[in-house]
Formats: sequence, structure tokens, C-alpha cells
Amino acid sequence: MKFSHSLKYNAVPEWQEHYLNYSQLKRLIYSLQAQELHVVDNSGQVNHERLNALEGSTKALRKFKQKFRSKNGAKNAASRSSDDGEADTEDVNVETLELDDLKYKKGKQTDFERRSSLSSDRTLFSAQDTFLSKLSDERAKIDDFYKKLEAQLYSRFNTLALDLHQMSAGARRRSSVVAEPQMGTGARRRSSVVAEPQAGGHDANDSLDVTSSAAARRASRRESVLSRRNTLNLEAEDEEEEDDDDYDGHAFENTALLNYSDFNVKSQKRSILRKNLIDLYVDLVQLKSFIELNRIGFVKITKKFDKTLNCNVKQELIESAQFFKGVYVFQSETFETLDSKIAKVIESYASMTSGDLASCKEELRSYLRDFIVWERNTVWKDMLGLESHNNTFTSAGRPDANGDISKLDNITSLEYRVWHLPRPVKIGSWTWSRVQIPKLFFTLKAYKLYFIIASTIILLAVPTFNDPAQHRCMALVTCVAFLWASEALPLFVTALLVPMLVVTFKVLKTDGEIMEAADASSWILGKMWSSTIMILLAGFTLAAALSKYNVAKVLASYLLTIAGTKPRNVLLMVMSVCFFLSMWISNVAAPVLTYSLIQPVLKTLHYKSPFARSLILGVALAANVSGMASPISSPQNIIAMNYLKPYGVGWGQFFAVALPSSILAMLLIWVLLILTFKINDVELKKYTPIKENFTLKQYYVIVVCLGTIILWCVESKIEDTFGASGEIAVIPLVLFFGTGMLSTQDINNFPWSIVILAMGGIALGGAVQSSGLLATIAGALQRRVMDYPIYAVLLIFGIVMLVVGTFVSHTVSAIIIVPLMQEVGDKLSGSKAAPILVFGCSLLASCGMGLASSGFPNVTAISMTDEVGNRYLTVNTFITRGVPASLLAFLCVVTLGFGIMNSIL
Repeated sequence: MKFSHSLKYNAVPEWQEHYLNYSQLKRLIYSLQAQELHVVDNSGQVNHERLNALEGSTKALRKFKQKFRSKNGAKNAASRSSDDGEADTEDVNVETLELDDLKYKKGKQTDFERRSSLSSDRTLFSAQDTFLSKLSDERAKIDDFYKKLEAQLYSRFNTLALDLHQMSAGARRRSSVVAEPQMGTGARRRSSVVAEPQAGGHDANDSLDVTSSAAARRASRRESVLSRRNTLNLEAEDEEEEDDDDYDGHAFENTALLNYSDFNVKSQKRSILRKNLIDLYVDLVQLKSFIELNRIGFVKITKKFDKTLNCNVKQELIESAQFFKGVYVFQSETFETLDSKIAKVIESYASMTSGDLASCKEELRSYLRDFIVWERNTVWKDMLGLESHNNTFTSAGRPDANGDISKLDNITSLEYRVWHLPRPVKIGSWTWSRVQIPKLFFTLKAYKLYFIIASTIILLAVPTFNDPAQHRCMALVTCVAFLWASEALPLFVTALLVPMLVVTFKVLKTDGEIMEAADASSWILGKMWSSTIMILLAGFTLAAALSKYNVAKVLASYLLTIAGTKPRNVLLMVMSVCFFLSMWISNVAAPVLTYSLIQPVLKTLHYKSPFARSLILGVALAANVSGMASPISSPQNIIAMNYLKPYGVGWGQFFAVALPSSILAMLLIWVLLILTFKINDVELKKYTPIKENFTLKQYYVIVVCLGTIILWCVESKIEDTFGASGEIAVIPLVLFFGTGMLSTQDINNFPWSIVILAMGGIALGGAVQSSGLLATIAGALQRRVMDYPIYAVLLIFGIVMLVVGTFVSHTVSAIIIVPLMQEVGDKLSGSKAAPILVFGCSLLASCGMGLASSGFPNVTAISMTDEVGNRYLTVNTFITRGVPASLLAFLCVVTLGFGIMNSIL
């Protein structure tokens, strides 16, 4: 595994910015390599053409540097033997460089002396100085952060040591009270302080040292006050223990009945201390990994620097430990102290659980693995990591397979296509011997943009409608639709372009007249921020809270436990879990969360295993059909609810139609997967649930989420109070972010590209409606379908929606087609036509899942890989199962869904 990936996977997310910035240092190295090539040519002058002349490989660089040094060495010798005694400035500097290097290698000059001498004596560019300066900054950053973090954790360590000392002292007093009942209270109290017996075979000081004697004395005084209460309650405890003897331990095995020993104060205190020991162990081990990971990072980055620029920094500074002298975090004493603290935590845990040291150590490591798997990241961080993993660009600044140095710095450098002219062209003082055009103008994305721009210009030049505003609006819609469909630009970038294009194309009208640019700009920008966007943000907020506080994972793990060990049952339960999660935390985030839940199962299966492939694909397809199950499960539903509101369709009616249709579709897809994948020969182990007692914060999350959903469901009854669903959406935002349950980092991790895409869709819909284009197209379609029954109209446009949703994202297809369905429905006879068409088409937008690019769940699924990077699914897998699944979901909506819609709307 590349170290950049190892650093990403092993770094504690909350400490991310305090690790060695490996990627930035890599970019710096390649940038320094490029700059060094630009410094001088054989004549001692800067030669900007040298970079294009070399291939850029490390081998070519080394040859060039050796050639450069040998020639300059010869020139230095010649200049020293010349009569005038003068030397070229560049030659003197090269000589100084070589002398300094010799001193440095012999140990006569320290790193900092060398850097100061170089900065004062040398005029040549020094890549090593620049690199070492940046490396020193990283070292100081890491050291400062470690000191602060260590102080916090060691403070917790000392506090926990005090608590354990108190518990051990209390146990000794209990033992002395039982052994000497005739002793007075004061005598018992005095003897408890100096008592010798050990609880569980260990003294408290054998497990965790109490660093402050004053703190120990305060603890003893507190314990002596409590001992009187313990003595008074001793008889009552003995009675309880006698009552407990009536229980038959074998008869009540595996039962929920509790006795006194399960819920008394002493037992709960032990449980709390045990949990604190586990938490402290996890934090201390992560602190240790912080040191190890950064030390490895320094070794790796200096190795890369030496290899790229032909230096010896790794051996001279890192392996000799000279670079780490005086740096607290990398001292051996620091590491040994941390190791001893971890060892004492393990010993203390063993003494509390009365287990042997080896088994307790393995148990704590198991807790550590569970913490990393389940609790380290919120779902949004997982999604961002997945998006980064799928980025088509490799690590920034890395040379390509051909060693092209022009790619060494992707931020500032460009690749060029070069055409040499037959003869130089002179214009004044300028001379051209060749033509250079950046290669980015010849990429596939560039060709897509050329086609879209040309199509838009043609549509603007050729009248398509009698009304000029509608004519320009048609060109605008075509341009935006092509950009979204081809993804020549990222979807959210196109969405950001929409308001600007609306104003410049002059398509907005007021009272039949074209709006002025200033008025049009205010109108379209105001249109983008609406109640729909607020509901979308509220949905992401609920998802972040349910994920961050483990509510969704814990509930989902118990559901998976019910499945047993039969593969078909496990597949159905996994799909049901994803379906359920998608309803409340959106079908964008739910697949990521579900995949993390089934990782223990996937790790035991080969990536070509039919069962592993059915699990991955089942999660994606379940998330797709669940995208129509609730109003907040997908962006297209939120947009559709905005168009359904005028017809009185609320959350209750939405659930009544969408939930049965989507459940039936999921069951049919489950049967399809069972028939097309041979999964019955797989042996599985029973899934273990995540056992976690909910805290007050987790119950708070559940109450706020349920309360928000209930308010949305009864919105029509409380419209006079809140006005719109977007106002209700403010409640979870305030209750979670205002109380500190969610932080600024959580809102920064929201998928803002989806929010921007929805805003662009709303703006486009408003522009098409304002220009009158929507009414004109709807009128033309209405004349063609006016004689058809509403069911036939739904089938026609449903197929269109299904096809568009398969090749374009579900949200984009809903943005384009749903407003048109509203206009067509309003012009047809019957009050149910418009809501049925809008409702049906919005549900069918989620049914297009025949390609790997059809919707966010499919994109997530095709990106899933095993531990060595092998993909579970292929595009062919989606075509052979996704297309039939799309047709099954389509049939569910146009049969069961249409029947319910026709009866309740």
C-alpha cells in the first residue's frame, strides 16, 4: 500500500491536520525538481526550454545533474588558474556548494549551520534548503500538537489512577469490616488506610501509579467519609445478598432478570471505570500510532526526496536521528513513557476483570479495532473519502508513466502540443519558431464542451419558437441539459452557471415583458434558496446526527442479527437495513453506512464470490428503490414535494403511495438476485450486534429526529404556525448545531454539491416557467395526449423518465421532467391528472438503475473494492441485473402505485 493511502486510513480524523503533510511535501519535491532543471544550462544561463527537452524521469535528472556538476567543476578549475584571479559568480557558488556538502558529510557542519551559510553565500537555487525548511516546520507542528495532546491524556490517566485507588481502598475496607465486625467505626476507618490485602490479587499501585501523594490523601479522606455510610448499609446489603441466594443460577441463565449485584452502585462504578479504561487505552494507542506514523512519514518523504533530487538527506538526518534531536515527540524517553502508561492501563483492566494479561490485552485490541471500524468516521467523512478514492487524477504532482516532467506540478504546469513552423515568424522584437497549445483543449471533456457550445449557438441563431424569450430559453435548457447529461462540467458547477445564464440569455418575464438584468438577477437568486433547500439541509442534519452518535449503526446491527446464517435471509435483511436507513438518512449516505456494517462478512469472502457481489449490488438497488420511499430519502423527492404541495399532497399521502410500491419492488429485486446469483452454498456466521447502552445524547437525537418527522407529516394541520416545511426544517438544525451536538466540521462535511445541484434545478425550473416555454411545450404535448386516459399518459412519460433516469442522474431527470409533468397535467381533464403525473414520474426517477452511473448508490457500489483493491462489481453486472430491476420497479409504480394514487389523491 502506498504510504499516502496508509496515512489516510490510519490517521485519526480529528487529528488529520496535525500529521505530516505528506501530499504537500510530495508536490514540493516535484516542484523543486522542476525548478532545479530550470536553473542553468551548459552555458550557465537559465534555459526555459530545458524542461521540455528532458523526459523528466529521475534517471534523466541524475544524468543532467552529473553533467552539470562536472562541467562547472572544470570551469572552476580553469578560473582558479587564470591570471586575473577572477572567477565567474556561478562557478564560485558551485565550488562553495561542493565544499559545504563535503563538510556536512564529514560531520563538521550541522544542518542549521549549513543552511545559514548557504543562505548567505549561495545565489544558486537550493532545493535541499527549501525542503529542509519545510520539513522543520512540519516537525515543529507535530511536536506542538503532541505536547498538548499528551498533557490532556496523561491528566485523564492520573484521574483514572485516583479513581482506581479509591475503588481499591473501598474494597480493602469492606474486607476489613467483614473480618473484624467488633472493631469500631473509627478504628475500621484508620485500618482501611494502611490495610495490606489486595483486591483481585493486585494492589492499585501495581496497575496505575498515583503521581500525587496529596491527591492520594484527599482520596483517603473522601473514602473515610464514605466508609461510615458503607458500614451503616452493610446489614442491608447482607440481606440483599441473602435474597439473591434464592435465585438458581442455572435456572436463570441467559435471562434479563437482574439481581442486586447487577445494579448496585458498586457494580455500576466498576462498569464506568472499566469503560474509562477502554477509552483511555484506545486514545493512548492512537497517540502512539501518531508518533509512529509521523516518523515513518519523515523516512518515506526524505527517501523520495533523495531519490528524486539525488541527495542523501535520509541517511544523514533521519537515520542518524540528527533531525530529531531536541524534539520531544520523537525522543525515546517519550515513547517509553507512553508505552509504560499503556502497559499499566492493560494491567489495571486485567485486575478489574480478573483475567490474565494476554487475554485482556487481546480484548482491548478488539475494542480498538471496533472503535476504528465503527466510530472513527461519520458517514459524511466516509462519503468524502470514497469520492476522493474515485478521483481519476493520481496523486498531485506525480510524474506519469512516461516520465513527463510537465505533469510534475498539476497546480501550475500545463501540457502543450507543439507545432514547429517551417520558418520563424518575426513581428517587431517577437520571434515565433513554433506554436504551443495546451493539451487540455484536446481532451474528451473539451470536445463535449465544443459540441454543447456549438449546439447552443445554433439554437440561438435558428428561431425555434415565435416568442424570443421562449426561443432563448429553449437554447438555455438544451445547453444545461447537455452539460448535465455529458458531465462535461461537474454537475454542481453547471448548477452554479444556471442563474448567470438565465440573466444573460434574458428569458425571465414579468407581465409579459422581459425583466431588466438587475431585477432578473434578484429574482433568480432569490428563487434558488427555498423551502426545498431547507428540507434538504435538515435531511442531511438528521443523517449526520444519527450517524455520529451511532444510533443508525446500533439499530441496523440488531436488525442484521435477526437474519441468522442463511445467505438468502442475510441478503434480504441487508437490503432491508439499507432500505430503512435510506428513508431517513437519504439514499446518498445509507449505502456507505450499510457497507461499513457488512464489512466483517465481506472480509471473509472472495471478491468474485456470488454472495459478496449480490450483497454489494443488493445494497445499491435497495437504496435506489428506497429513494422513492419517503419525502427526504432522495433530492428528487424533495423537489417533487414542492410541486405536489398545491394539490394538497403531504407526507401522509406520500407514504401511503411510495412505501408499498417501494417495498414490493425491493422484494422482487431480492428474488431476482437469488435467481441470478448462486448464493446458497455459502456458510456464514451469525452476525454480532453492536452492544451499546444509549446515553442521554443518543435519546435526544432519537427524540429530535422523530419529532421533526412527525411535524412534517402533520404539516397541513399546523400550516398556520410554521407556514412551510422549510420552517420546520430549522428545528433540527438549531437543536443539533445550537447545542453543540453537531459541530462546524459536521456541516462542512455535508454534500454541498447535491445542495447546489438542487438549487440550480429550482432556478432552471423557475426560468422555464417564467419565460412561458413550459406552458407552450405542455400545450403542444397536451394536444397530442388529450384523448388518452391518464394511465396511458403516465406510462408514456414514465418510460421517458425511466430512460432519462438511467443515463442521467435521478435528480437531474426529475429537475427537467417533473415541472413539465405539472404543466401537462394541469391542461388535461380531471383534477387528479397533475398530481398523479408529478407523483408517478418523481417515483419513477428513482427506478432508473441499469448502469453503474445511474444514481449515487450505483456509483458507490461500483467503487467498492476488497482489501487489495479488486472491485466486486463490473458494468456488465449492473446491466444484467440492474436493467431487469429497473423494469420490476417500474411495474410496481405503474400498477400498485397508480392504484393507490388514483384512490387517495
